[in-house]
Amino acid sequence: MTTGAPTAQDRHRFRALDGLRGVAALLVVLLHVEWSNHLTNNKFVQNGYVAVDLFFILSGFVIASNYSHRITNFREARSFIGLRFFRLYPLHLTMLCAFICLEYAKLFAQRTFALMPGAQAPFTGGDSFGAAVANLFLLNGLHALNRPSWNGASWSISCEFAAYLVFSVLVLAGLVRSRLFFVGGTLMAVTGYVGLAFERGNLNITVDWGIIRCLAGFFLGMLIFRFRETDIPCRSRMVTDAFGIAAMIAAVLTMSLTSGPFIVLVIPIFVIGIAFLQTDQGALARFLISSPMQFLGRISYSIYMVHSFLVVCLLIVLKRLFVLPSAVNSMRENPIVMVNLWVGDLLVLGTVALVVATASATYAFVEEPGRLFGRGIFASSQNPGPTPASPRLIRSNHPPAEVNLDIAGRPDRRFSP
Repeated sequence: MTTGAPTAQDRHRFRALDGLRGVAALLVVLLHVEWSNHLTNNKFVQNGYVAVDLFFILSGFVIASNYSHRITNFREARSFIGLRFFRLYPLHLTMLCAFICLEYAKLFAQRTFALMPGAQAPFTGGDSFGAAVANLFLLNGLHALNRPSWNGASWSISCEFAAYLVFSVLVLAGLVRSRLFFVGGTLMAVTGYVGLAFERGNLNITVDWGIIRCLAGFFLGMLIFRFRETDIPCRSRMVTDAFGIAAMIAAVLTMSLTSGPFIVLVIPIFVIGIAFLQTDQGALARFLISSPMQFLGRISYSIYMVHSFLVVCLLIVLKRLFVLPSAVNSMRENPIVMVNLWVGDLLVLGTVALVVATASATYAFVEEPGRLFGRGIFASSQNPGPTPASPRLIRSNHPPAEVNLDIAGRPDRRFSP
């Protein structure tokens, strides 16, 4: 386990936050399990859709930390967008192609072998060609569709990329240096979250107004960075440790005990937790900095992007090959496949292991090569270090850290093949 103080070279990586993303990514996998078992039939897991808000906040904080003082002209803004595009898009496109191939396989099975009777017709609903075009152009989370589509959780990737565009405009306009901007932005972010929660009855809002969640969370992350620059967070290790653990406990309790619109109470807890974990200090941070957690953090974007496909394939096997029945579960919006609970537990563990193994491969062969390709094109036009106006940022000859922006949303009937 790595427990030493971070070096200047590593500090801008926010290693505890890397580990936090890995843990949250596994929660997303559990959230999308749609068969009976002992492990996921609880309110904490079913409220796990708020992990998307955690990722939006993390994204705003890390992007602001790495780029607030690096974007000073249009050329640098273009490079920032290019880097982020190649960070997200290659894996997004790969999984979209995988889902399209799966849909063609379903079409072949239905027409050739008359398999999968009663299943939704291929290339209809959320899996239509029109929806594929929206996904191709990253419009699937911007109110262009009326339902989750294809790789359902990727709606948040669409919103995330839109947030990058907004961020670059704000930085170029100089608004991120204005206190008035942060005061007004905080009011709008709080209003957006509370308004969505009480209008819809929860925060599980995706392809229509999920962009509000994204921009609100992203801004709150930028706000954490603003506080970091002004030295407002306490630097005492004891206080940092206490607040970090308290925030973790509060988040778990809130997700386990609240329901409906009051789940919005977890958002300020996320903000507080990130504010203290970003120091990489304390017992919780040391756990998140451990090698296994860092590994999960490194592949967390791949975990998020590949798990839907693997779960859909498993559900096809359970429902079409084993012909297992489905039933409505009181804690789920959709019917779940009924299996023996202990068998279901083994399936959950096996699915998590399969997702992690597959994500390791997509990270190595898709995600990382795409990121390096984008860096080769765009990174040379980024400033090599922070400007004198930002003395608290660490000077480094290394390019800005490319954080895994793992953001997840819960598709409604996406997992019913």
